[in-house]
This record gives sequence, C-alpha cells and structure tokens, in this order.
Amino acid sequence: MLDQPLTRRQAIAILLMFNFGSSVVMGVSTGVAQDSWISLILAVVYAVPVLLMYGRIIALNPGEGLFDAAQRLLGKFFGKLATLIMSWYALHLGALVLRNFSEFIQVTALQETPQLAVASIMTLIVCMLAGMGGKALGKWAIATAPVVLFIVILTVVLSLNVMTLQHVLPLFEHSPAAIAKDAFQVFSFPFAETVLFLGIADLIRPSDRPTGIYMSSLFISGFVLLIIILRNLVVLGAAVVSVEYFPSYTAARIIDLGEFLSRIEGSVSVNFILAGVTKIALCLITASRGIASLFGVKEWRSLVLPTGLLALMLSIIIYNNTMDMFSFVVVYPYYAIPFEILVPLALWIASEVNARKTAGNVPAESHLGE
Repeated sequence: MLDQPLTRRQAIAILLMFNFGSSVVMGVSTGVAQDSWISLILAVVYAVPVLLMYGRIIALNPGEGLFDAAQRLLGKFFGKLATLIMSWYALHLGALVLRNFSEFIQVTALQETPQLAVASIMTLIVCMLAGMGGKALGKWAIATAPVVLFIVILTVVLSLNVMTLQHVLPLFEHSPAAIAKDAFQVFSFPFAETVLFLGIADLIRPSDRPTGIYMSSLFISGFVLLIIILRNLVVLGAAVVSVEYFPSYTAARIIDLGEFLSRIEGSVSVNFILAGVTKIALCLITASRGIASLFGVKEWRSLVLPTGLLALMLSIIIYNNTMDMFSFVVVYPYYAIPFEILVPLALWIASEVNARKTAGNVPAESHLGE
C-alpha cells in the first residue's frame, strides 16, 4: 500500500513537531546558562548548510526514500551498510524520546507508577499512528502543531508578571569557545535529527522545494525554541534552569493566576505528549522502512509493531536513572555525527555525481541552497 504525497504544509508541520519533540519540556542545552539563547541562534546557523544538504538529497532523488536512494547510489554493500546504520539510529532515537517521556511522567506526576506501564501505553499509541503511514502523520502534525504553539504563547503571556529580565544578564558571560561548543550540542539535538525525515522523502513532491521545507521548519522551530529558552531564563533564572531536569515544566508551575489557572503546568505535559508522539512515530516509520529494506520485506507496516516493541525494550534498559539520561546529552552530539553528517554527506556526494552523469534528469533545484 503506497502512501499519498505530503503537502508542503504537512511536511513542515512534521518537521516542526519533530524539532519540538522532547525540547518543549527538556529545553535545549543550558550549559552556558544565560548565554544559552545565543548558542541556540548559533546552532541555527550551524544547521543551515546541513539541512540544505538534506533537502538537496531529496531534490536529487525524487520519489525515493532514504534507503532506496542509498542502495541505488552507494552500491549493494555500502547501501546496505548505510541502511543498517540509519535504521539503528532511527530505532535508538525513538527509544531515547520514549525514555524521555516515561522519565518526565514519573518525575512530575506518577512517581509510584512503573515506567514500563507508561512507556507501553505511549508505544501502542505511536505504533497505531506510525502504522497508518506518513500521510496520517502529516495530518496529525497539522492538527497538533497549532496546539503546541498556542500553549507556548499562553505560558509566555501568563508568566509576564513573574519575569525578571535581568536574569539574561550579563551577556557573553561565557567564552566564545564554550558558546560554540554548546551550540554544536543544540545543533545535533534537535535540528540535525531531522535527517530521519529522509526516511519518508519519497512522499515529498519535487515541486514543493524540499530545501525550502527544511529551511521553513528550521527558522520557525528555532524561533519558538528561542522563546522557550528566554521564557525559562527570565522566569527561573540561569542558576535554577541549569539544575532543573525539566525547566519548562518548572517555569509553568510558577504561574498562578488564581484557583482556576493554578495548574497551568499540565499544558506543558500536553505539549510533550503531542510533540513526542510525532517524533517517535517518524522514528518508527523510518526504522521500519529501513528494516524492511534490509530484509526484503515488501510491506514495512507489518514491522511497525515489532519495531515499536524493540524501541520500548531499549528505552527501559538504555539508562539506569534520570541522571544517566541527562549525562548522555553531553556525549550525544559526538555519537550522532555519523548519522547526522557522515552518511548524509556520502549520499549527497553520490547524488551529485549521479545527477551530473544524467544531466538531463537534474531536478529544478540545481544548486544547494536555492
């Protein structure tokens, strides 16, 4: 069963929700305290050429997903190797986000509830969505993205009376090297993780300009994450943000406009669920497609539930506790380099070489970044 093509708006919405993923609750890196908003802006700059590369790969291989293109362009051995590597990354990232979700629920709401129970419910929901394919995911993203954006704006407006603008001062308290290093961490999580969108690249119409889709999602999500960082900083202060596991949730808890709006932090949980479902679903779709390609399974949907169960089991054993989960954030940018940069770079170069061999079939987006 073939998926219907995504509209441009659906593709952008999927990438937006994917970028929000865990970030709307966990925030982005706070390693440089009040300078973290500067590192976010720098991370967006880092992401521009890499995401242009992702878009260019889609433009040069119209109608092909990541795995079909890899095996056609890189040859049987290296194509299968690239498929294996990216399938693992999709599975692993899905497990990481699933663990983020179960940790968040246990820490903030259900301290006595086993994480396996929470993660199992989330997995079943995500498998249902992923099993319906990329088009259904696009419709889900279109419906939920406005909700996430509204809640972010709502929490900003309602926290105006508890903001202290001096919390963002002094500027450039940290060295340029420290800010640049922190920006690389933000670049790898979440922006460069959108490499997994290549797993459903065959659903993108060439006329929709894939590079434009990537750039639109990058700048919109970057702006929203900037608002979230600044909100957390001016409400909590850099010292508190740096020690909180879930600063967005903590910032929302401070909001108290009377009995009716005294539990506004629940809205942050809604954001995490909506964005987390989107991110995990895309991970499962990409992982299932990759595994199907590796083993010659014609219908990848039949692998969604087994792949989801693998992600569930991996999420349970991947960390010992919450501290381990956040410690891995420091290592993650280096772990992700092969998946986010090296494999796509090889595929991009192979795509450019192939395009020049068949010059008459080069897509309309003939220059990186156009």
